[in-house]
Amino acid sequence: MVKVLTQQIKKGVKILGIACSSFNRLEDKFVPIYGVVYRGASLFEGVLKTSIEVDGEDATEKIQAMIEQSTHSKQLKLIMTRGITIAGFNYIDIKKLYEKTGLPVLSVVDRKPNFEKIRSAIKNVTNWEERYQVITNSGLIREIQSAEGEEPVFIQSIGFEDDEIATFLTKVTVVGRIPEPIRVARLIALAKEENG
Repeated sequence: MVKVLTQQIKKGVKILGIACSSFNRLEDKFVPIYGVVYRGASLFEGVLKTSIEVDGEDATEKIQAMIEQSTHSKQLKLIMTRGITIAGFNYIDIKKLYEKTGLPVLSVVDRKPNFEKIRSAIKNVTNWEERYQVITNSGLIREIQSAEGEEPVFIQSIGFEDDEIATFLTKVTVVGRIPEPIRVARLIALAKEENG
């Protein structure tokens, strides 16, 4: 487990925040995803991009490759994602991503996942049982307040010490309750979508 992130954040640890664009399941086969590199919570340093298959099974491998091909790869200290599922029922296997990259992974969402609804919906895609197992086995879902006066966020993580997550989240959350690297990654993904 990693217990240096809250100490390093003041020095400017490099964080990769990941989010995907919106998509039309009936028309789009692939959807772009964006990685935003931040030094701490204040210095924006770059954008990474890849694409994954809608309802596919390639998100983990594509994110790993995106990181390995980046000039920032050797300086990154952790990965943050907007949830485990991405591009429909494609999924990020955070345990595998941690094993392959050596980087702690923190998944943050603003609503608690409803596994009964997920299980019902995911039955429409191939290998649904395996996908569902990855989603539900990605760590205990914890409710954490990332910013004073805001509603809590819900997280799953691998590679962190439990007692440092809340402190870390408050250090990287600037506006609202979503940590800055994934908040900005999502804004970029939406802007690219609007501009074509």
